[in-house]
Amino acid sequence: MKKREERSPKIKALNTICTSVLFCSLVYMLVAGMNIVALGIVVSSVVGMAAPVMLSGEGVLDILTGFFEAVFEGMAVIVEGIAGFLSGLFS
Repeated sequence: MKKREERSPKIKALNTICTSVLFCSLVYMLVAGMNIVALGIVVSSVVGMAAPVMLSGEGVLDILTGFFEAVFEGMAVIVEGIAGFLSGLFS
Protein backbone atom coordinates (compact mmCIF):
# COMPACT_ATOMS: atom_id res chain seq x y z
CA MET A 1 0.00 0.00 0.00
CA LYS A 2 1.42 3.36 -0.95
CA LYS A 3 1.91 6.16 1.51
CA ARG A 4 -0.54 9.04 1.15
CA GLU A 5 0.84 12.53 0.76
CA GLU A 6 -0.63 15.47 2.65
CA ARG A 7 -3.30 17.40 0.76
CA SER A 8 -2.82 21.08 -0.01
CA PRO A 9 -4.73 23.70 2.02
CA LYS A 10 -6.72 24.66 -1.09
CA ILE A 11 -8.03 21.10 -1.47
CA LYS A 12 -8.83 20.95 2.26
CA ALA A 13 -10.75 24.22 1.98
CA LEU A 14 -12.65 22.91 -1.05
CA ASN A 15 -13.55 19.71 0.83
CA THR A 16 -14.73 21.72 3.82
CA ILE A 17 -16.89 24.05 1.76
CA CYS A 18 -18.38 21.22 -0.29
CA THR A 19 -19.08 19.11 2.80
CA SER A 20 -20.83 21.95 4.60
CA VAL A 21 -22.89 22.81 1.50
CA LEU A 22 -23.76 19.14 1.07
CA PHE A 23 -24.99 18.71 4.64
CA CYS A 24 -26.88 22.01 4.68
CA SER A 25 -28.67 21.16 1.45
CA LEU A 26 -29.47 17.65 2.67
CA VAL A 27 -30.98 19.08 5.86
CA TYR A 28 -32.94 21.58 3.76
CA MET A 29 -34.26 18.76 1.58
CA LEU A 30 -35.31 16.79 4.68
CA VAL A 31 -37.18 19.79 6.10
CA ALA A 32 -38.60 21.49 2.99
CA GLY A 33 -38.74 18.58 0.59
CA MET A 34 -37.06 17.87 -2.72
CA ASN A 35 -36.77 20.64 -5.25
CA ILE A 36 -34.54 21.19 -8.24
CA VAL A 37 -32.39 23.91 -6.63
CA ALA A 38 -31.47 21.82 -3.59
CA LEU A 39 -30.79 18.81 -5.79
CA GLY A 40 -28.55 20.93 -8.01
CA ILE A 41 -26.61 22.15 -4.98
CA VAL A 42 -26.13 18.56 -3.78
CA VAL A 43 -24.86 17.46 -7.18
CA SER A 44 -22.47 20.42 -7.48
CA SER A 45 -21.01 19.84 -4.02
CA VAL A 46 -20.50 16.13 -4.71
CA VAL A 47 -18.83 16.93 -8.03
CA GLY A 48 -16.66 19.54 -6.29
CA MET A 49 -15.43 16.95 -3.82
CA ALA A 50 -15.07 14.16 -6.36
CA ALA A 51 -13.13 16.03 -9.06
CA PRO A 52 -9.74 16.27 -7.25
CA VAL A 53 -10.10 12.72 -5.97
CA MET A 54 -10.83 11.35 -9.43
CA LEU A 55 -7.90 13.20 -10.95
CA SER A 56 -5.48 11.75 -8.38
CA GLY A 57 -7.03 8.27 -8.13
CA GLU A 58 -5.53 5.22 -9.77
CA GLY A 59 -8.45 2.81 -9.59
CA VAL A 60 -12.12 2.58 -8.71
CA LEU A 61 -11.48 1.53 -5.12
CA ASP A 62 -8.91 4.31 -4.68
CA ILE A 63 -11.41 6.85 -6.00
CA LEU A 64 -14.19 5.63 -3.67
CA THR A 65 -11.99 5.62 -0.59
CA GLY A 66 -10.58 9.02 -1.55
CA PHE A 67 -14.09 10.46 -1.89
CA PHE A 68 -15.18 9.25 1.53
CA GLU A 69 -11.87 10.42 2.96
CA ALA A 70 -12.58 13.88 1.53
CA VAL A 71 -16.05 13.91 3.11
CA PHE A 72 -14.74 12.86 6.52
CA GLU A 73 -11.83 15.29 6.27
CA GLY A 74 -14.29 18.10 5.55
CA MET A 75 -16.40 17.12 8.57
CA ALA A 76 -13.30 16.98 10.76
CA VAL A 77 -12.24 20.49 9.75
CA ILE A 78 -15.75 21.80 10.48
CA VAL A 79 -15.78 20.18 13.94
CA GLU A 80 -12.25 21.46 14.60
CA GLY A 81 -13.32 24.99 13.70
CA ILE A 82 -16.35 24.86 15.98
CA ALA A 83 -14.27 23.46 18.85
CA GLY A 84 -11.63 26.15 18.33
CA PHE A 85 -14.29 28.84 18.38
CA LEU A 86 -15.87 27.51 21.57
CA SER A 87 -12.52 27.08 23.31
CA GLY A 88 -11.54 30.63 22.36
CA LEU A 89 -14.87 31.89 23.63
CA PHE A 90 -14.43 30.37 27.09
CA SER A 91 -10.71 30.94 27.63
